[in-house]
Amino acid sequence: MEVPVVAGSISLPSNTEIAPATPLEDGNSTAQARPEPAEKTPLDPAPYQPIFVTPSKYLTFIRHGRGRYRAEHPTRLANSLLVSAGFFEAANAGDFAANVWNEIPVPTYAVVFMAVGGAVALSTTFFAAQDALLSWRNIRGLKAERSYLQGQRERCCDQAQTRRTIDCLLDMNFRETGTEWVDRVALDVLMGLGALLISVGTILAIFGADPAIYRASNLLSGYVGNVPCAVCGLLNLVWSLWVWRRACRHESSGSHRLQSARTLQKLQRRTSGVKLHGALTGITGVVASAASLVTATMWWGYVVLAPCIVAAVAANFLWRKRIGYTRPFVRQIVPLSEEMLEAELQYVEARQRETAKSISQPDVLARLVSDPASLACALDFLLRHGLFEDFCVRVLADAEVRDAVGDVQGKTVSLDAEMLATADGATCDRLLAIAKSLVTDISHRYFLEQERYILECLGCYMTSSAVKPSGS
Repeated sequence: MEVPVVAGSISLPSNTEIAPATPLEDGNSTAQARPEPAEKTPLDPAPYQPIFVTPSKYLTFIRHGRGRYRAEHPTRLANSLLVSAGFFEAANAGDFAANVWNEIPVPTYAVVFMAVGGAVALSTTFFAAQDALLSWRNIRGLKAERSYLQGQRERCCDQAQTRRTIDCLLDMNFRETGTEWVDRVALDVLMGLGALLISVGTILAIFGADPAIYRASNLLSGYVGNVPCAVCGLLNLVWSLWVWRRACRHESSGSHRLQSARTLQKLQRRTSGVKLHGALTGITGVVASAASLVTATMWWGYVVLAPCIVAAVAANFLWRKRIGYTRPFVRQIVPLSEEMLEAELQYVEARQRETAKSISQPDVLARLVSDPASLACALDFLLRHGLFEDFCVRVLADAEVRDAVGDVQGKTVSLDAEMLATADGATCDRLLAIAKSLVTDISHRYFLEQERYILECLGCYMTSSAVKPSGS
């Protein structure tokens, strides 16, 4: 079916209603708050615009390798922490053989352990560099978002509600930026450097018969190699304490202000997870730092280090599956209120229930849009929920349709939602199949993560001091 295109929007069939978008007209005005979503049924199929999403209908992608594309400019904060980052503490134990069997001649079995331990520690540097790169993309986007928010804050000094909203968003941005710098970049750099030194020292220990190599090995696999890990542990402790206290403030504010027991329960569950993660990373970092320095001369330091490795893996899992989220960067200001955020949570919870019921079905999209057979309707859903980038990445990775939607011969390729909506025939069918596959794969996780950042925003909003609580 060919869909006509109207300038500035994707045209939908006549029986489909579009909720108007609210972009900024210019730098001196802000979008009006949209009405709170009303639940007419367990899941209202009417088009819905999440608070924080500004639809991007035109995106440019850069090619990286054969058939791999990435957005030219960051459009969202990604929950991209690597699983391997949870095992960085294990690099501290890579020098086990070098420190325990610190003797000449080196036993054959110890040589084997040294080779394995050195290789494992060295591999950590690769994963650390990869995670740091992913984090840096988030930092770039957060920096641009912060500049935009600060500029808007200066322009609306006389608008208390808008100013409070911006303060709330800046608070979120600060915590997210700190997490990227401390929990990821600093950890990746320091732990990666420590792992590199430890791996070199451990491998040198194999050739410890030479006095000079023996001394160098002892230094690198001992105090010198473990100093970066110790610095990382102390830095992480300071940041974890700040995050833990911040979560306590969010929980306290929610207990005093929230009227909905369900919302309060969700907020408390999130703040409890944040505090647990802060305690795990802060305490584990310090204990592991001390243990790693002890291992230079005492074998029992590894006994202390073992539970720290387990705790680090648990903290990594907790962040990726329970706390972290992917969210779009703010590109318009919608004045918030506690009632609006609570209504948003109710809507998201309804979506979670619906996607959970459909998780085993091949076409979840059919339960989320009014016309699942319409490509334009599917694209509209993806745009409104900030999933158009994911869709484009899948389209560009699909050899069947890639050449039909854009010029993929150059280094960059741009995709336009309005252009895609005009596709017909086999191309339209394939694009619709990709959209359905995407929604089936990620919709449940998407709404779970949406709930997480709405709760984060609610906590920040309640602790904002721009507007006093009613009755105070």
